Order: sequence, then C-alpha cells, then structure tokens
Amino acid sequence: MKDSNNVVSMQGVFKEQQREAKRTLSLPAPVTAVRDKAQALLAEQAKLVFAKVDDSLFAMAEKAHGQDEQDGLFQALRLLRVERRKVVERFSTHLADAFHVRDVPADERDDPYAADNLSLVHNDDLEQLVAVDTMVAHAKRDFSQPLTEISLRLNTLLSVKIYDKNNPLGPDAICDAFVEACRPLDLHIRARLTLLKKFEQLVMANLGKLYEQCNDLFVEHGVLPSLKQQRRAARQQRPSPGAQGVRGGQATAAEASQERAGSMSTGGHGGGHGLLPLGAGVAPMPPQDLLSHLGALQSHLPENYDGEEIQLLNVNSLLQQRLLEVRQSASLAKMDSDIIKLVEMLFSFILEDRNLAEPIKSQLGRLQLPLLKVAIADKSFFSKGGHPARKLLNELADAATGWQAKEGYASDPLFKKISEVVAKVLAEFDQDIHIFSTLLESFREFILRERKRAEKLERRIVDEADGKAKTQAARARVAAVMDALTAERDLPPVVTEWLEKVWSNMLFLTCIKEGTESERWNRDVRTARDLVWSVHAPMPDSRKQLLGLLPALQERLRAGVEAVSLSAFDARRMFAGLKDVYRERFALAQRLAEERSRKAREAVRDEVSEQVRSQAAQETRAPAADVQADSAQPAETVVELPQMEELEQVVAQAEVAPAASEEVEALPQSDSHWQQTFRLAQGSWFELKRGDEEQFRCRLAAVIKDIDQFIFVNRNGAKVAEFTRVELAHALRNAQLMPLDDGMLFERALQSVIGTVRKSRGEMS
Repeated sequence: MKDSNNVVSMQGVFKEQQREAKRTLSLPAPVTAVRDKAQALLAEQAKLVFAKVDDSLFAMAEKAHGQDEQDGLFQALRLLRVERRKVVERFSTHLADAFHVRDVPADERDDPYAADNLSLVHNDDLEQLVAVDTMVAHAKRDFSQPLTEISLRLNTLLSVKIYDKNNPLGPDAICDAFVEACRPLDLHIRARLTLLKKFEQLVMANLGKLYEQCNDLFVEHGVLPSLKQQRRAARQQRPSPGAQGVRGGQATAAEASQERAGSMSTGGHGGGHGLLPLGAGVAPMPPQDLLSHLGALQSHLPENYDGEEIQLLNVNSLLQQRLLEVRQSASLAKMDSDIIKLVEMLFSFILEDRNLAEPIKSQLGRLQLPLLKVAIADKSFFSKGGHPARKLLNELADAATGWQAKEGYASDPLFKKISEVVAKVLAEFDQDIHIFSTLLESFREFILRERKRAEKLERRIVDEADGKAKTQAARARVAAVMDALTAERDLPPVVTEWLEKVWSNMLFLTCIKEGTESERWNRDVRTARDLVWSVHAPMPDSRKQLLGLLPALQERLRAGVEAVSLSAFDARRMFAGLKDVYRERFALAQRLAEERSRKAREAVRDEVSEQVRSQAAQETRAPAADVQADSAQPAETVVELPQMEELEQVVAQAEVAPAASEEVEALPQSDSHWQQTFRLAQGSWFELKRGDEEQFRCRLAAVIKDIDQFIFVNRNGAKVAEFTRVELAHALRNAQLMPLDDGMLFERALQSVIGTVRKSRGEMS
C-alpha cells in the first residue's frame, strides 16, 4: 500500500510538472497579453457568480419541498462559501492551460454522428450537460462574429489550426474550465444547476465585452487590424430592410430561412445538395432554418398511422430528402445533431414501452417531430420537469396505461381524444409552446369526467367488498370470544340462549360500528364474561361478589335486549329463566353454608378431654375437609375463565381471511413475492394473464385489510379479479400478474436513455 501511495504521489507531481512546463512555454506576446487580460476579467466575473448564487441557494433552501433537498442545498451553500476562492483559482488555471492549444482530432471535427459522441449525455448527469450545452450554443450564436475574428487572429499567431472546440477563448473552453473547476465539489444537483445558471447569466451572456476587448488588444499589437475596418464596411454595405422585401420592417422567417439556405447551397461545395457532415465546407444550419425544415416535414406526416406499423422516424434521412427536394445543402450543428439523436432514443423507448397498447404508441409516436422542434427551440426541455410539452406527453401516457385495444377501438372515447390532441399538435404547433398547455388543460378536463364515472362504480364495488369483509371479520371475532368463554363449560340452557340470541348479536353490532379497539367492545365482552362467571362462580365463597354484580349485570343485559330488538315475550322468559338459575345458586350457597356451620359446632362440642379433644380434632379436620369438598364440588367441574387480556389476544388471532383454494400452498415469510404483496401501492397498474389467450390491464383498487383481500378493477371501475394474499403472491411468482411501471413516461424514457449511453460508454472504455 505504501508503494502504491508513492506511485500515486509521484504521478501527481509529474502531472503538475507537466502543467507548469506548459505554462512556461513561450507564447507570442499578443497571445500572452490577451490571455492575461481574459484571465483577469473572467476571474472577476466568476467571483461575482459566487456572490449571487449565495442568495439564490438560500432562497431555494427555504422553499425546498423535502428535508433531504433542503439539507442538500444548505450543505451546498456552506461548501461554496468555503471553497469559492479555490474554485476561482482552479478556473483561472484551466483558462491559462487552454492557451496551450492542441489540435482537434479529425473524428471529433468531422464525425458528429458517431454513437459515442452524444455530448448531451457525456457525463453522469444529463441535466447538467444540457445546461452546459445550452449556454455554449447560445454564446456561439450571439458572439459568432467576434469569435470568428479571434480565431482568425490566433491562426496567424499559433502553429495549431484553431476550431470552435480548441479556441482558448471560445465558449467551449471557458465553460469547460468552469465545470472542471467545480467538479471536485460534492453539490446537490439543484445547487449545481443554479451555479451553472448564474455562470451563464453573469459570464457567458456577457462574453461580448470580453471578445471586444481581446480583439482590440490584438489590434493594438498589430494582429490583422484590417478585420475591424472590413467588419465596419460590411455593416455599411448590408442592404436595408426595405430592400429585402420585408413586411412591417422585418423579414419573415420563411424568407430569411430561404435566403440563408440558398446561400449555403452554393458555398464551398460545388453545387451539391443534401445534408452534409459538419466541416464539409458548408456552415451549420441555423436553428431557425432547421425548425423551418422540421415544420415542413411535420406538415407532411400522414393523418393516421396503422397502430401495428408505427416506426421511429429517421430524422437525418428525412432532412436529407427535404434538402434534396428544395435543392439546398447544409450541415447540422453539433448541438442540434445531438438533440436529434436524443429525441430519437427517447421515442425508441416510448414505442417499445409495454405499458401502452400499440394504437396508443402509434399516436404518441407521431409527436416525435413536434417534440424535436420543442427541444431545438428550447434547450430547457430536457432539464425542466414542468415543461408543458413533457407534461402533455406524460398525461396522455398516464391516462392510457390501463387502456386496451378491443375490437372497434377507434371509436373508444379515450383513443379518440388522444388522437384529437395529437392531430391538433401536428396541425397547429409551429414554435409557440402555449398550445401544449391549452391542450393539456382540455385533456385533463376530459379525463376528470371519465374518472368520475369510473369512480362511482369502483366505489360501489369496494364498499360492497369492504362491507362483506367487515361482516365476515366481525362474525369470526365474535365466534372467537364465545368459544373462549364456553369451551368445556356446562352452561344452563337459558345462559346459552342469552349468549346466542342476545350477546353474540350485540358483540357483532359493536364490532361493525365501533371496532374491537373501542371501549364499547371491551364493555360488551366483559358483560359476556360476567354472565358466564355468574353461573359458574364457586359457592358459597362468591355469594357476596355475585350479589354485588347482579344489579349492574341485569341493566347491561336489558340494554342488550333493546339493542338487538329482542321480542318482549322472549325477554321476559329469558330473564325469568335467569332468575331461576340465580335462585338455585343462592339456595345452594345457603345449604353449603349451613352444613359448614353445623359441622363446625359439632367439632367444638366434642372437645372435652385431651384424648377426646385429639379425637375431636381429628373428627373436626375430617368434617371440615368434607365441608370444603362439598363447597368446592361445584367448582371442580369449572375451567378457569380467561381474563380480559386473554380474550383480547383471542380476538386478535381470530382467523378472518377468506379461505384460499386448496391448490394454493402457503409461502414462507421470507419469500420475495410474499413480501412484495405488502409493498403494492393502491392505484398501481398490472397486466393480468388468464390462460394463453386472455390478458388485460387492471388496477389495484383496494386492499380489504379485515380479510386480507386484494380487489382489482379495469379503467372503467368494474371488478375483474380478487386475490387473497397468498393467491396474489403466487400470481406474482408465476407472472400471471405483472406490475406495470407507473412512473412518468418522459422521465422513464430519459432514465432509460441515460442508462443505455452509460452502458455503451462503459463497454467502449
């Protein structure tokens, strides 16, 4: 381990020496001056970023939705306060290193279509990469003219060819330097995105001032001073808006697009047409031109697709055909090329998703071009979970999760509504994303009406099953109490009648209305126990206790008679029968007491001499034993009554679950499918198979806890299946019942794409 540490340490020293050697390499004086100027300005702007992000993170932490998120934001806040100076220093170092330019490999310059070149998902966190690519793309677009001048001037001073990627003052280099400077920080993703947003607002959006000062500094050093005059002359010679045939002082998007596309078709390619690789001699297609071409492709999509034949669109191929038709040539910017690939991967996942029926996937697949246009026009599409276009796609998919394509499905209300929404997007969406919000609101109103109708039927089914379960459970618990009180006891017939006709019903009603945890239930169980004790208490020892109990017991029995609506005739008869039992009990107590007293007096009278006393003592003990035996005789046939705590345990252990089929064997508690039944969430969707032919979608509507039963319904609210817990575990084990992923479709697709790219990159490395 020590040697290993030494190796690592020596490697670190070696890398630092290499870095220092790079810094000391002589650069042309103009480049050195520009480097120092840029380094100083950007470092000052970076310090301002940390000052501003502090307030933003504090406000976000106070409004955080959960404790974990709030803790993560506060931790990021503290870390940034401590590390800001080191981050700015690392940022300056990386900026300086960028001036020791390396040549960009040809495959990175000319082959943006390679499968391993998807920059949007280059790192682990897609959202961060989208934010970075967005700010870089915006800066390249906004500052293309001064950037071109810087590249031309650097090309005259350096031996390495300068491209966008290796320009030390380009948005790529500046943004990469900041990302690398922040990489060692363990930040919550929201904090990292906020930091990048502030960097975009305060640094990247203001690069124009930096580029102007750098170009002026180059001019001061005599580096291509004529470029400044050429730029001024070009602005003066540019035709006025009126000479361009515009309406209202501005050229229409179509005219501007046609003009730019026409100029591209003749530039450096000898008149060839079509989609060409980046760097093949034509400029990258401006986003507005790309959107115009995609809009034309969108308008020519067929009105309806066959649900069985929907296929993923090859956008590059369609663009190639489009450019050939209009006799234009163009290339795709790296950012746009990556977005096209990413959207294709997302829709590839959607079209393979087993959660959705084929006709629904057919309709959602038609949204590929509109959503691609959204992603090109608005780079926050991938990082903004609340984007209206994403929300609409998620809502359509969520509503269709339980939908099945039955015969004549084209007339199904849900399918018709989804088809209508998709058709409106294709027909009306150009670049205004508000149409997605409008359609989302309309679709939600439709779904709300649909679900209200289904909920009425579902509620009736669940209430019926719940009522049946409560009845079954109450009967089982009452029976458990009665069995515990009467087992192995020879009770008078009238007491048995009281328990069966009155008190079983009384307990049943209490269990249904108030449950077994209520005070009322405990009082009624105690009454039943007192009734049994009253006719089995040992006499004469319990005579006094029984006398104290009977008045209150009689009142409770009268209340029970009224609660169960026992007829007055039966009530009088049963009370009379009970009085006869108690009269016999007290008569027995009187006889036993008198017998015990008489034998005690005889024992005292016989004590006249020591021998007689001894004999009398023996005789006294014998009769006393006889008396006790006589008095205890009734108790010998009585089994000890359970205490209230024991009765509570009997109720808790009462078997109330519906009997499973004899063919279904019990599963051990450790079985994964048995454990899974305890984690299923109400409302989850499943695919249920019955035989080789029949399969359908169903939703877990309710878990009837009293009898451990699971009720499943279809999307219309009708019951389609019910399982006991052990039956459900077997259904899951045998893949008869398979859970469907109920996460949001777009987010699931995005996670799948990220996973696929990570895996492919891991295999390549």
